[in-house]
Amino acid sequence: MLPATAATRLLAVLALLGACTSAVAFMLDPKGTGATVYALVAAVFVVTIVAAPLARRVRPLRIWLVQTLAGLALLFSLFSQAVPLRIGPLRYSDITYFLGYVFLLIWLVLLNQRIASGGHGRRLLDGAAATIGVTLALWSAVLAPMADGAALPPALVWSVYPTMDVLLVSLCLHLWLRMGRQVPAVSWLLATLVLLLCLDLVNSITGILAPPGEWPQVMGLYQFFFLGLVMATTHPSLIRLTQVRAATSEGGRSGLRGALTLLTTVPVVLAVALPKTGDTDVIVRTVLVSLMLAATFTRLSISLRALARTEADSRLRATQDPLTGLLNRAALRDALTDLTGEPRDEAPSTAVIFLDFDNFKHVNDTWGHDAGDTLLRTVARRLVGRLEGAQVIARYGGDEFVIAAPVEDLADALLLAERLRRCFDEPVAVVTDRVHTVTPSIGVTVTGPLRSRSTDELMTEADAAMYEAKQQGRGRIVAFDAELADRHRLQARVGDRLAEAITADAFDLRLQPVMGGPGYGTVVGWEALARWHDPELGDVPPSVFVPLAEQFGLIGALGESMLRRACEERARLGGALGQSDLAIFVNVSPDQLLQPNFAQVVQATRDAAGLPRDSLWVEITESLIVDEGHAGLATLDSLRAVGVRVCIDDFGTGYASLSTLLRLPVDCVKLDRSLVAPLGVDPATPGRLRAVIDMVHSLDIPHVIAEGVETQAQAQALLDLGCPMAQGWWFGRPSAPEDLLTATSPRAPG
Repeated sequence: MLPATAATRLLAVLALLGACTSAVAFMLDPKGTGATVYALVAAVFVVTIVAAPLARRVRPLRIWLVQTLAGLALLFSLFSQAVPLRIGPLRYSDITYFLGYVFLLIWLVLLNQRIASGGHGRRLLDGAAATIGVTLALWSAVLAPMADGAALPPALVWSVYPTMDVLLVSLCLHLWLRMGRQVPAVSWLLATLVLLLCLDLVNSITGILAPPGEWPQVMGLYQFFFLGLVMATTHPSLIRLTQVRAATSEGGRSGLRGALTLLTTVPVVLAVALPKTGDTDVIVRTVLVSLMLAATFTRLSISLRALARTEADSRLRATQDPLTGLLNRAALRDALTDLTGEPRDEAPSTAVIFLDFDNFKHVNDTWGHDAGDTLLRTVARRLVGRLEGAQVIARYGGDEFVIAAPVEDLADALLLAERLRRCFDEPVAVVTDRVHTVTPSIGVTVTGPLRSRSTDELMTEADAAMYEAKQQGRGRIVAFDAELADRHRLQARVGDRLAEAITADAFDLRLQPVMGGPGYGTVVGWEALARWHDPELGDVPPSVFVPLAEQFGLIGALGESMLRRACEERARLGGALGQSDLAIFVNVSPDQLLQPNFAQVVQATRDAAGLPRDSLWVEITESLIVDEGHAGLATLDSLRAVGVRVCIDDFGTGYASLSTLLRLPVDCVKLDRSLVAPLGVDPATPGRLRAVIDMVHSLDIPHVIAEGVETQAQAQALLDLGCPMAQGWWFGRPSAPEDLLTATSPRAPG
């Protein structure tokens, strides 16, 4: 058995040989055997045209049944050639052949309607204009000179076919331009219809100039029209003809416009240039030109309306956030520029309010991004509904929104910000039967009547105030003031000098003691802290340079430098004090944990300093590892595997939970100073601390350290609660390593 491809090629070759043989036979003997051979081969072709699509189970049937009717009409036309019956001047074969054209036309109209998402009316108008143009050209050049002769009725019959062909080619061309190379069957169909147009043009001219049947050479070539339809309908890609939806490329549109221009302008030129033969000729040309102008004008009007809609949509997409319908970031800047530059007698100042929703990531992680989108759309609706007087409401990006509105002064702006915050007192439904309470952190800045600051400066100020609100806690409102401005300027200056300072190793190491033993009388280790004194900036607090180092991607270099120096100083202190089991606690940033070789770097640094395996402790903030899928969890396992102990810092700030502690590979928990500070003030604090300490011990986490101990009363309360270790200013401020060499009686934790 032949492979499928080889069999297909063989059938194609046989079909081509059949077409050539039958065409030649008809040309040599158009009334005898040649005509019979021609009719039989053509009948086989037509049966194939009808059966092949149905055999491939093409869908939808309502479209392909029309193509089947076209094939059956052509088949009936072939068998009715020998029937002498007529209707007036027309034979039955002419009528059925014409019906085949009509069904082909309907089939192509349905195909165009099926694959295109819009513009079907424009395609029909294009086809109508092209058809009218060809009809006008045929009338002016061929039929009009014969208007007074007896040959007019057959001439009219012959001229109908080229007119129909132009419409067929136009519709098929639309298909081809949209489908491209996706469906080669369309290319075969287009080539076949172009061949048919050429044959019908030649045949209409010869049919007028000579008696019927005088040109068998032309009639014989129609066999290749049937062959082309066979190639189109048997191609495997045919089944995708009604499944693929594609847009016209710009190149295809340009080519189509050029072809339509020729088909509409050239006939008009001919109609004007060729001499008129009488009143009938003038009337026919006038009607055809009027119809063409009407089709062209209608097509132009539709195109202009579509262009106007497209431009409006483009402007909308360029200025509107697609999710919420609010202004986007680009439009916000323009609107804010207009608002701040507009002189006003009432409410002369302008407030810019920056909102960011706390813990929005939790919504996406818990219920999915669709729930997050629902939340953002609800936020947008509430802002629009509650703040009707606001001039500008925009989504800045993510869960960030910006409102700008005329206000009297800063106090008026803060009242507006409070109204914004209260918009979200009511929980938001994010999924079915699920609601979520959102709290916005809000930053406010105000520009006065003199408009002394640019739009970018206002946005930067509002953003800085919002960030400060987040640092202070959830649901806060912070106004950009002189203090915040100084801090913001300091951050900018720090950012400019930070990289140079890290490269120059300009940071100092300070060590704060961690106390244990009876009465917290023994130094069990130290926490390593980075300090920076800049010649120009003075003392720069860690709360300023650490976030900037993380933002600029410098925290890795800074962290490695401080880790190395901490290990070296710990080794020096241990040697000087005669103790090798003292602990050194080193803070680690989230970016460091995400480095693929971080555990190996820590191990190598510890070993290079000559420290024992369990003397190095790394501290991580609880907010870093709340997410179960956090990539840093694997790094923590690797650190513990090489003997480095892991400690959760700032425990109790609101992120971690019992389930978090259950799954984390940790050896120690450091209680945040916010849990310790109320001791002696809030009677409920000892009970809460005891519960936390007991919970940690019940989870087999051996070490607990209380941070922020500043008074003797706090230290005694912690001793009474059974907290084994403590740290804070009461025991000593961060000091240079040289200042610690006087410490005595050190002992390791646990």
